[in-house]
Amino acid sequence: MPFTLKRPRRREFARSLVDAVKSMYTSDKRFSDGADPLRAHSAVHVYFHDGHRKYHPIMRLPNELLAHIFALGAEDDIMLPVVISHVCRAWRKLALHTPSLWRRVVLDSRLSMWTQRIHRAKACTLDIQLANQQMSLDRTNYIVPLDAQTVLYYMHLVIPFIPRWRSLEIKFDIYTPYLWNAALSACCDSTPAVQAHFLRELSLIYPGNDDTKEFVLFNGVAPRLRRVTLWGIRLAWYPSLFQHLTFLDYTHHGFTRGHEAASDVLQILQVSSRLEVLRLAFPWRGDSNSRYSNPSARTTTLPRLATLTLSIEGPDIPPALLHVLMHLSLPAIRTLRLVSRYPFRRPTLFPRLRHVLKALPQLPTLRHLYVEYGWLDSRFVHPLVQSLPRLQHVVLHGPQVDASFLQTLMSTLRARRSADGNWQPLRGLELVRCEAISAEDIVAAVRAQPSSISVLYLRACPRIEQAGLRKLKSSGVMVRTATAA
Repeated sequence: MPFTLKRPRRREFARSLVDAVKSMYTSDKRFSDGADPLRAHSAVHVYFHDGHRKYHPIMRLPNELLAHIFALGAEDDIMLPVVISHVCRAWRKLALHTPSLWRRVVLDSRLSMWTQRIHRAKACTLDIQLANQQMSLDRTNYIVPLDAQTVLYYMHLVIPFIPRWRSLEIKFDIYTPYLWNAALSACCDSTPAVQAHFLRELSLIYPGNDDTKEFVLFNGVAPRLRRVTLWGIRLAWYPSLFQHLTFLDYTHHGFTRGHEAASDVLQILQVSSRLEVLRLAFPWRGDSNSRYSNPSARTTTLPRLATLTLSIEGPDIPPALLHVLMHLSLPAIRTLRLVSRYPFRRPTLFPRLRHVLKALPQLPTLRHLYVEYGWLDSRFVHPLVQSLPRLQHVVLHGPQVDASFLQTLMSTLRARRSADGNWQPLRGLELVRCEAISAEDIVAAVRAQPSSISVLYLRACPRIEQAGLRKLKSSGVMVRTATAA
């Protein structure tokens, strides 16, 4: 949260904060001479139910610290600024003189209130949000759909303040035609008035979108943009907009498939080569068995990427994802997350995992590996673990982990450690919702291959009893459990 003070006053704030903390632990003997503490703080008093006016300890905090606390709370509760301004005269004055407290605007039918909040934000940057509202009727929650005319009416309020936008978050959960046109048409103007010089975060989510139009946002100017989340929209990926990104959560729009979709993603990654965190997904379009060409393409290097998440939306690996992996270079990656959103019934494993193993680039710096559900094929996981020389932590999430899987994994870790003395031992193995394994299976696998792991983490594994794992202490393995996944 940007600080509300000017630079010359930061030292003064530090001194006032120290004085306030000291006063919290100082006795009230300093008022024993008859001085009235209320007179010294006449502007910051509170009333108790007994009718007597007393000095509350919270009033000893400096205004700068109180303002910062209120601004943090306003990020979670949109109505907190209004509540604060109705507590007492001092807090109302403080709230009205803290522009960052009013910067968040969640567009809905209360346009007069949002207009007043924008006015109170003064010259502060704004956080704009637009989403379907949830309503409750007869103890039943339902989502209220938005039509294009309503979206256009809401966005008309904030469009004049595009140069002050700090973040823009739009999410549509229910399909209605022309929603993106209504929400973003004014942002696609070719004038300097729509240039987002202070925009840092952009989130555009509409899974049901069927509009293939490519949007050119903010006249191609957003030099401070660092975090982007996209799902169900097609954007023109200009370097002036996206070359400085450090975080990208990208779900392909689905209007192209196979090699063409992979080429779109590779072009995006070439422009945003400074990424540090990347989540990549392709919507399932039933193209698992489709054939695609493998033309020669240059390798896209992401030299700063530390975390990569591959999310599968369907029952198999999309060919476009394989093509992207074959043309990536990740020299600094530390964490790899293999995630699945598919509700696994049948099949329980991805059939094309053997192709992923061949397409994955070299990962010599990888330290953390997370694998869940359809990715948990022993023919895929064990060779992958064997190829990672600096791997330190492995998380296995799903019922596919059984006794045979765990025994083979321990053998792989043992062989991996003895094959090359320079390889680092596995520090932690974490099992999450592994319902097909018991404490006896874990003890047997660890004792069969000693010195394979140092710490075993367990989360939401109902069949594993804590008492049955006490035997692991003799093998030098620490056990840590948690109730939630």
